[in-house]
Amino acid sequence: MQDTITIEHPSVGAVNEITDMWVELAADQREYESYIQPEESREAVREMIAHRIASDCVYVACVETDGQEQEQTQILGFVTYEIERGAYALSETRGIIQNLYVTPSKRGAGIGTQLLCAAEDKLHNQGATVITLETLAENTRAQEFYRQHGYDAHRVQFERTLDFTEEN
Repeated sequence: MQDTITIEHPSVGAVNEITDMWVELAADQREYESYIQPEESREAVREMIAHRIASDCVYVACVETDGQEQEQTQILGFVTYEIERGAYALSETRGIIQNLYVTPSKRGAGIGTQLLCAAEDKLHNQGATVITLETLAENTRAQEFYRQHGYDAHRVQFERTLDFTEEN
């Protein structure tokens, strides 16, 4: 029997589980030269996730599992998103997808696609006319995933390390 995956807004009781997944996501991104320190960011992320849950700006992918006494819900991934609010007048209403994560053992099963589509639909319903997201330059797997879903590069960010040591 195939598990049925549902995409839903989580309850506030899922804050710690989603935060743990975010920490895993951030730890994975260190491989691609992310500067984020996952554990040191845990409390700030926990607050961000709680805020996103309260404002219906997060979806989770869930599967029901049979426990010894009752069914339990297991979260397999999440996506966070919002409509951009800023000081500039824009010609488009921009939806932003900040985080998309699927448990490594479940990748390739379409869960990321379901989460992405749910966030896109929600942002569209909130008035977004374009959606932006970021991935690290070295993360070619994520770039390919987004290209397969119709995303193209829009902005290129350059970076340089500063070294002010004196050479004599």
